[in-house]
Amino acid sequence: MFDIQTFFVHVYENILQFLLIYFLLSQYKSTKPRVSKEKFILILSVLLIIQAFFNSFEEFTINVIVSTIIQIIISSLFFSKWKDVFLSSIIAIAVIDIGEGIAAMLLLGTSYSGQDLDQFMLKPLNTVLVLTIARLISLVLLLIILRFRKVKGGNSELPVIYWLTFLFITMKDILWILILLDSQVEISFYYWAAVIPILPISYILFYYTRKAIENMVRTQVKSKLLDEKNKYYEQQLVAMKQTLELQKTVRHDLKNKLSPLVYLAENGKTAELVKQVQELGSLNVLGKIYAESGNVTIDYIINQNLQVLASKGVKISCEINVPNDIDIVPFDLSTILGNLIDNSAEALDHVKDEKWIVLKVSYQVGFLIIHVTNSFDGTVRLDNNKIISRKKDTKNHGLGLNSITTTAEEYSGEVTIKYDEKKFDVIVKLLV
Repeated sequence: MFDIQTFFVHVYENILQFLLIYFLLSQYKSTKPRVSKEKFILILSVLLIIQAFFNSFEEFTINVIVSTIIQIIISSLFFSKWKDVFLSSIIAIAVIDIGEGIAAMLLLGTSYSGQDLDQFMLKPLNTVLVLTIARLISLVLLLIILRFRKVKGGNSELPVIYWLTFLFITMKDILWILILLDSQVEISFYYWAAVIPILPISYILFYYTRKAIENMVRTQVKSKLLDEKNKYYEQQLVAMKQTLELQKTVRHDLKNKLSPLVYLAENGKTAELVKQVQELGSLNVLGKIYAESGNVTIDYIINQNLQVLASKGVKISCEINVPNDIDIVPFDLSTILGNLIDNSAEALDHVKDEKWIVLKVSYQVGFLIIHVTNSFDGTVRLDNNKIISRKKDTKNHGLGLNSITTTAEEYSGEVTIKYDEKKFDVIVKLLV
C-alpha cells in the first residue's frame, strides 16, 4: 500500500543516490550529459519521482527492475556506446549496494537481529539516518576507486573488469556476512538465488581480470619499448647529421690541401709534392671503416658505433658476411645492432683491464646471426632474474635487452645470453 511518508523518505534517498550517480558518471570518463542542463534536470526529476513511487510499495523484485532500468536510462544520458552504458550502470549499482550492505552490517554488529532491524527501519528518521550513512559509504568507496584507477608511476588506467571484480567480490562478502549474522532467521529465497551463482561468477571475473591486467602490462611494455626505439632512431638521425657536417668540413679541408699540390706540380717540385701526397693519404678524416657489406643499415650502425668505441681505446674485431638485400626492416635491424653495441659500451665502461669487443654478423640458411662478445668485469644487476642497466636512472635505461628480445620474437628468432667473470656474450638469431 502506498504511504506518503514512505514516499518522501524514498525521495530523499533517491536524491542522494542520483547525486552519487551523477558524480560517478561525470568522472567515469570525464564526460558531461549529452543533453542540455535544463533537460537533464527535468529527466532526473521525473525518474526520481518514478523510482520513489515504486520504492514506496516495498516490493523487492519490482524495485530491482525499476532501479536497474532507471540507472541504464541515466547512463545513456552520458554515453552513446552501450558498452559504456552497461559498465557504468553495473559499477553504480554495485557501489550503491555495497554502501547499503556495509550500513546493514554496522547495524547488525550493534546486536540488532534481522527482525530488530526491520522494526528499527520502520521509523522514518531511522531510515533517513541509515540511508545517509549508506550513501556516504558509497561516496567514500567511489572516491577510492577514482583515486586508484591510475596505475602507479604512469597514466594508464586499470581495466574496468578489475573494478567490476573488486566490487563483485566485496558485494559477495557482504552478502555472506549478512546471511551468517542473520542465520537464526529463516533465510529468504532471494538470498540463496543471489548467492548460488556467486562462486562460478567469481572465477570467471578473476580469469578476465588477470587477462585484462596482462594485456595492460603487455601494452605498457610495448609502448615503452617503442619509445626506446624512437629515441634510439632519433639519436641515429642526429649522428647522421653530424656525419654530413663532418663530410662538408672534410671537403672544405681537402680543397685547401689540394691547392698547394697544384702549385708544386706546376713548378716541378716533385719531392715536396710526393711528401704532401703521402701525408694526405695517411689522413683518416672519417674514421676507420669496419663494415663494408653493402647493406647500408648494417654498415652505418656498425661503423658509427665502433668508431666511437675505438676512440676510447677499445680493441675491435669485426667480421661481416651478409647479403645486401636482407628481408628485415631497417628500423628493427638498427634497433638490435645499436642496442647490442650500446650494451657492450656500457659494460666496457666498467672494465679496468683490457677492453675489447668482437662483432660477427653472418647469414646462414635463412637465419641472420648477430654475435657480440666483449670484455666484462663480472658484475650483473638482476631484477626478477632479468638483466637490467647498471645506470642509476633505471626507469629510462635498461630496456636494451628487452627491446632486442621483443624485436627478435617478431622474426621468430631467439636471444642467447652467456657470461662469466671475464666476458659477456650475446647471440641473436633472426629468421629472415
